[in-house]
Amino acid sequence: MVIFAAIAMFVVVIAGFVLLASTGWAEQDASDAELYAFLAIIGVGAPAIWTALNLALLATRRQTGGQYVAGLRVARADGAPVAARDALAWWFCLNPLLFSWPMAIVTGFPLAAVIALALGAFTVFVFTALMFLCLLAPVAALVSSALDAQNRALHDRVVGTLVVPA
Repeated sequence: MVIFAAIAMFVVVIAGFVLLASTGWAEQDASDAELYAFLAIIGVGAPAIWTALNLALLATRRQTGGQYVAGLRVARADGAPVAARDALAWWFCLNPLLFSWPMAIVTGFPLAAVIALALGAFTVFVFTALMFLCLLAPVAALVSSALDAQNRALHDRVVGTLVVPA
């Protein structure tokens, strides 16, 4: 989560720079659209960069940044190499590295402000579903790893992977 926090701070700085530039370097007040753009950059940028970083690490090293620090790696249970398709499924299948409480906080509040402006039924539904997944995924990972003889979380079980020593 330290790596995620650094990415989130970087995105906030970029969003702030964009806001500052759009207001003529603070010569004028920001419009509602400029403020919502600032929030949208944070709400979309942090998970997008976090996902790109981890998918690149999974594709090249078969491990996330945290797994590298801990000396762990993702491997297929059947011994086959982890394919790009497997890495994508592993990452997006309720992986608590993506769907997490810190992710809900960092992206949820800015996106909630943007949604308050849009208030389309589909937008509210998507936002609510993503926030629910961010709250559910860590619990699902904990419960599924407690019920699995090899301590595999739900995303590992679905894709057929194990986390093994590097």
